[in-house]
Amino acid sequence: MQESTPGFAVRYAWRGLAASLVAVAWGTLGYGLLLSRPDQQAWDDLEAGGRFAANLFVYLPYLALTLPVAVVVVLGLLPGARLLSPLVATTVGIALFVWWVTVQDYLFAAQPQLSACLVGCVAAAVGAVGALTAAWVLAGRQPGAAPPRDASQPA
Repeated sequence: MQESTPGFAVRYAWRGLAASLVAVAWGTLGYGLLLSRPDQQAWDDLEAGGRFAANLFVYLPYLALTLPVAVVVVLGLLPGARLLSPLVATTVGIALFVWWVTVQDYLFAAQPQLSACLVGCVAAAVGAVGALTAAWVLAGRQPGAAPPRDASQPA
C-alpha cells in the first residue's frame, strides 16, 4: 500500500491534530504553572515546606516531563509514524498530572489563573482523545486492504 493514498492523508491529519492538541494541553498547563501572574502574598504566606513541596512535587515533574512530551508530539507529527499509543499514553499522563495539580489546592491561591488554565488543558486533552479516536477508527479502514478472513475458510 502506498503512503500517498487519501486515507493516509486523512489519518495523518487526525493524528497531527491530536499531537497538536497534546502540545496545547501541556503548554496551557505550563502557562498556568509558570507564566501566569502569581499572587505574591499567597506565596509569601506559604511556609518554606509548602514552597519546597510545590517545587518538588509539581514544578520539577512538569519541567522533567516537558522533554518527553515534546518528543512524543514531534513523533506524532511525523508522517511516517503509525503508532497512536504514545499519544494516547501522553494524553492519559497529562490527565493524571492535571489531577495531581488539582490535588495541590494551595496552588490555586498562589496562582489565581491556574484553575482556568486547568480547564483549558482538560478541554485540549479531550479534543486530543477525540482526534485520536478518529485516527484509530480510520486506521482500521485502510483502502486496498483485504478484509479479514474467517479462520474456517480454506486459504
